[in-house]
Parts: sequence; C-alpha cells; structure tokens
Amino acid sequence: MPLFMPTPRRLLSLCLACAAVFPPFALPQTLARPGWVGSGITTDLWWKHAVIYQVNPANFNPDNGSGIHGVTQRLDYIHSLGTDALLLTTIQPDPAHAQTIDPALGTLDDLDDLIREASRRHIRVILDLDPAISFTDLPNVARFWLNRGIAGFHVSGTDDNAHAQASTLRKATGSYLGQRIVIADADPTLTPDLRQRTYRPPNPQFPQLVLDTRPGTSTTLNATIIRPAIETLQDILQAGHSLPLLATDGPTYKRSMSRYGDGQHDLAIAKLIATLLFTTRAESLLFYGQELGVRSPAAPDAAAPLINWEEAPSEKKETDKSAAPPETTTPNAALEDADPNSLLNWYRQLSSLHHGNATLNSGSLITINRDDQNVLVMVRKPQTVTAISPVLVILLNLTAQPVPLSLKGDITRLHLRGSFLRTVLRSDDNMGTMHLESMTLPPYTAYIGELHY
Repeated sequence: MPLFMPTPRRLLSLCLACAAVFPPFALPQTLARPGWVGSGITTDLWWKHAVIYQVNPANFNPDNGSGIHGVTQRLDYIHSLGTDALLLTTIQPDPAHAQTIDPALGTLDDLDDLIREASRRHIRVILDLDPAISFTDLPNVARFWLNRGIAGFHVSGTDDNAHAQASTLRKATGSYLGQRIVIADADPTLTPDLRQRTYRPPNPQFPQLVLDTRPGTSTTLNATIIRPAIETLQDILQAGHSLPLLATDGPTYKRSMSRYGDGQHDLAIAKLIATLLFTTRAESLLFYGQELGVRSPAAPDAAAPLINWEEAPSEKKETDKSAAPPETTTPNAALEDADPNSLLNWYRQLSSLHHGNATLNSGSLITINRDDQNVLVMVRKPQTVTAISPVLVILLNLTAQPVPLSLKGDITRLHLRGSFLRTVLRSDDNMGTMHLESMTLPPYTAYIGELHY
C-alpha cells in the first residue's frame, strides 16, 4: 500500500492550500475571451481590424440594478455592431481606491459577470484607468484588473505622466497571455497638414493602438482639414509599432450629430461620418449611441442622453411649445433595428465591411485632392490587384449640393486600370455604377465602389 493515499478530504485541503499560495493568474485570464484568437494558440492579432465600443456604465442603468449590469443586458446589441472590445470609461471611485468600483456603477461581481458574458460573445473588456493613480501603485493595480480578465487599458492624455503610465502598463500587459493591449492617445498638438508629417510614439514601450481623433473631431466638414488629417494617420503605421485607432465621438467631444447636423440632412451627414470612421487604415472606436444618432445634451450640465431600447413611440400628440427641442429626442433602438435604412443598420454594414474586406483591412490608402469641391476621395489598393480583389474607391461629398466629379485622369496617374465603379455601399437611394469620366455625388452622400474596366 502506498505511504500516502490521496483521500477526497486531503485533495480538497491540498487544492485550498495551493490556491492560497499561488495567485489566480491562469483561469481569470481566460475570462477575457475563452478560446480567443491570440490566446497563444495562433499568432493572429485580435486588435488588428478591430471595432471598439466605448461606454460609460452610468448611461446603462437598468430599472433594477447597476450600470455595469445594464451594459451586460445590452451585450447582444453591442455584439450586433461587430464589436471586438468594450471600453469602459473610468469605473474606480478615485485614484486611492483603484482596485475597487464606484458603488454608483456596480460591484466587482457585476464586472465579473460582464466579462464572462462578453467573453461568450467574443468581446473583450478594456478599462480606462484614472490617470492620477500613483506610479508606485500602478503595477499592482494593473495586475489586479488583468487577473480578473480585463483585456487591456486606455491611458488618457499625452503629457509625460501619460507616457510613463502607458509604458508601465505595457510592461504589465506583456507578461499576460491573450494579447492584452494598451491604448494611448495621439498628441493633439501635431498639426494635421502636409507640412507636419512626423509622428512621435507616445512612449518607448509602443502601445498596440494609438487613439487619434484629429480626422473625426474637426468643427466643420471641411476636406482641407480632414484629408490631411487622414494622411497623418499613416505616420502611426509607418512608425511600425502601433496601429491608429480613429474616433469621431467621445466623452470629451461634442457629439458629431450635434456638431455637423444642419437640421435637414442630419441622417445623411451621420452616415457620411460613419463611413469615414470605417474606411481609413485605422481601427474604429465607436462612442455609446453615435450609431443611433445620439446628440449632445442641450446644456453642458444636462444629464447624459439615454437610449430607448424597446418601447415603441407613443401616438403623435399636439405639439407642446414648452417641450424640449428636437435635438434632445431619445433615439429608439428597436425602431432603428427594424428599419433597413436606419443609421444603426448603416453602421452594421460598415462594420461588416471593415472586418471582412481584405482591401480595407490591409490595402494602402491614397487620397485624391478634391478640396476645392469639398469632397474626400480615398483609394484603397490591395497588395495585388485582381478581378476578385479590386481597388476600392471611397467618395464622401461633404456639401449640401450635388458635386460633379471626373476621376479618370487621377486613376490613370496612379497607374490603375479602370473606367467605372461598381457599387459596394452607398448611403443614398440611387442605383447603378459610377463612371470615372463623369459622375455626380448627391448632397452628403457616402459611396464605396470597386474599380473595374
């Protein structure tokens, strides 16, 4: 008989002892996404061609429960946008309690449930960390959240403190399986024109993604500003260590629907901005509700806009002159889901194209200058142009008037063959091909077409 017989009681005691000695690294890591691409089994990078959805849990408070629980309730909706990762704005109550959650937003159990349910839908969860967390505490704070299954962090700011924080977090995430990532902010002082094309990485540890808002947060729809800013996105790619992450909306910006809407073409303009977000060489960051046309509050101190998720609109009543202006109307997600021409479904189509089209994923980007007409023209060229892998041309009319275009000479100068564009997606109701010699873009129209001859 062996000297030691492992009875069930002894096995239980041994397991408890091991749990007390060894920190729980292995199992919680899998919560970020069981069997995810990049778990170590494959070399694919999940954060390439990613769509990230940023939310403030306070905007998701359900009737009974916390804001974090409310986000969990809407994961199927978030997943329908092709979301790869969910970015939560800061959930810690203050820098001194960086391993806890603000009670107004939920509990650690709520977060564990969110990570687990998001993982089942192949969505990772990323955290904003309070930039005031001390450097002494930061490594332990990072390990605390990574051990719970958090897939990475966003570092706010571009000063030396933010650079140092990003560097520390990059070292921490690099010791974990599952390709945990760091998102840093691009320096907003870089001028988006062709005279300034030098990009400085935010820190020497090279975050995987660099959030750049310059192309998408200008105050006007002006090609002379947006086109050069799109070109500067490529400087991040040319540095060879990080990928650009493009945003048009965010918690510190006036929402694009309020910034650009003119009261007449608001839906068309919103579809235009969405197309810009998904068709450059950058990854895409969506901010809660922009896919539904959520607007900024009428007053700076007003409550954050909420979404009507399921209720149908009430019957039309006599207009109340004292009622809130139209721009504060709550979007109805259920109605937009049912409408094939809605802004929500336009975002879904673009997200699907962003993920599935090889040319958008890895093709080069060339802009054609039509600033004098206030039109953005982007050419996306695959590594090898074939009949089944053609060049894509993206046309964005940033004006309220129809714009005539002729691109034949430009396409020839780029040593590309083609005479017409076969429609992939367009935001207006028109049909048919677009001929390079002569075409007309309707007001605020977004068009994506394959180049053919």
